[in-house]
Amino acid sequence: MTSLPSAQTEGPVPCPCGSGQLYASCCEPLILNQTTASSAEQLMRSRYSAYCTKHYLYIQQSYVPDLQASHPVQALAEFGDAVCFIGLEIKASSATQVHFIARYIQQDRLEQLEERSSFEQIEGRWYYRDGQLTPHPARKIGRNDTCPCGSGLKFKKCEHQAASS
Repeated sequence: MTSLPSAQTEGPVPCPCGSGQLYASCCEPLILNQTTASSAEQLMRSRYSAYCTKHYLYIQQSYVPDLQASHPVQALAEFGDAVCFIGLEIKASSATQVHFIARYIQQDRLEQLEERSSFEQIEGRWYYRDGQLTPHPARKIGRNDTCPCGSGLKFKKCEHQAASS
């Protein structure tokens, strides 16, 4: 289950990106612009964590500069606020590309966003350019099904059911 760090969270919190590190030492410094990503994969992971923590301005600013205006913060927030991210899997990573699957719940459906993303480095800073999506059908989650987040709870009792309604 992915924890969703927020300003109200106390104590050590695992990073939503699935790196196994703590959020405070993994993606948070990137999202708060205290440091910059050292690789395309690190930027991709931080973009995922930014969706989980609702830092939409960071997501917009991580697009290559000539694409930032075409991805308004409001549109990013509309998507991010309508879903509940539950997991990230990195399938492959190279110097400028990352193949990943992000799983999320939207209302009563499990969705998978599979993408081969392209990144570029401009003046020493990594940016997201674009990606090729692989379509996956959504899977309906029944109220009595086990929540796909990994909590072990029935969907109707899980925090993700309430958050995605």
